[in-house]
Amino acid sequence: MGAAIEVEGLTKRFGAVTAIDDLSFSVREGAVTGFLGPNGAGKTTTLRIVLGLAGATSGRAVVQGKPYDQLDDPAGTVGASLEAAGFHPGRSGRDHLRALCAMARLPMSRADEVLRIVDLDEKAGARRVGGYSMGMRQRLHLAAALLGDPAILILDEPANGLDPQGIRWLRETLRGLAKEGRTVLVSSHVLSEVAQTADDVVVIARGRLVDQGPVERLSGGEAAAVIVRAGELGALTAALEATGGDVERNDGWLRVRNLDAPAIGAAALAQGVALHALYEERASLEDVFLRLTGGER
Repeated sequence: MGAAIEVEGLTKRFGAVTAIDDLSFSVREGAVTGFLGPNGAGKTTTLRIVLGLAGATSGRAVVQGKPYDQLDDPAGTVGASLEAAGFHPGRSGRDHLRALCAMARLPMSRADEVLRIVDLDEKAGARRVGGYSMGMRQRLHLAAALLGDPAILILDEPANGLDPQGIRWLRETLRGLAKEGRTVLVSSHVLSEVAQTADDVVVIARGRLVDQGPVERLSGGEAAAVIVRAGELGALTAALEATGGDVERNDGWLRVRNLDAPAIGAAALAQGVALHALYEERASLEDVFLRLTGGER
């Protein structure tokens, strides 16, 4: 599949402040891509430029090969929800969506269709948005992004304010949208959730790209250590250290670095030590994120 969104050499300055610095990345079609970075990394500014809401100092951002303002059918191409977007508190959720339908020249019936997609029932749709919980507001944001039945979704922190059930619902919804062939670009600080939801990740810091690739490559590479449980830890520790292992001994188990699981198993066999458990400890997406961004959150 090709790239649904391409950012090339993008730079954005606000006076003496450089928010985005020669940033380049691509988002492939039919996948969920997590857009990660510490606060102030330039994520929201980048999304605003992609959506034509802000101009770039230099470089370009294109959607399906065109700048957003040159798309033939913007509403049917891209649906977006930015964190800063608001609602009129006195308007019902349904009326808010109907107003958007009128602006995009969509049938009014589409408002009820997307309310059902995001699991806001008829009663919730009739309530004033001022009485919505944060989770309900997030669902309404997603409903608004889906109005034009777009091929691409751009969502800024959609998990904010969701309880565990809501986060699980969001994960399943985004994965379902990708299975339909849609492209989803989602910025988030909930790294554990991104690891379960995204196919790819783009990581930026200080406005620059620090890494991009499949989630599995960033968080599922070489084992950081091997955890060992065995009956005779003293003898096994000595044998592992003699073969170059960096061994951290804990109560009833070892954390071993510099040796892989087969080498540890062979050492245990040579010593006649029975292994109770042997498994690899891999870096989480959060570990990788903190390493790539210098510990910023």
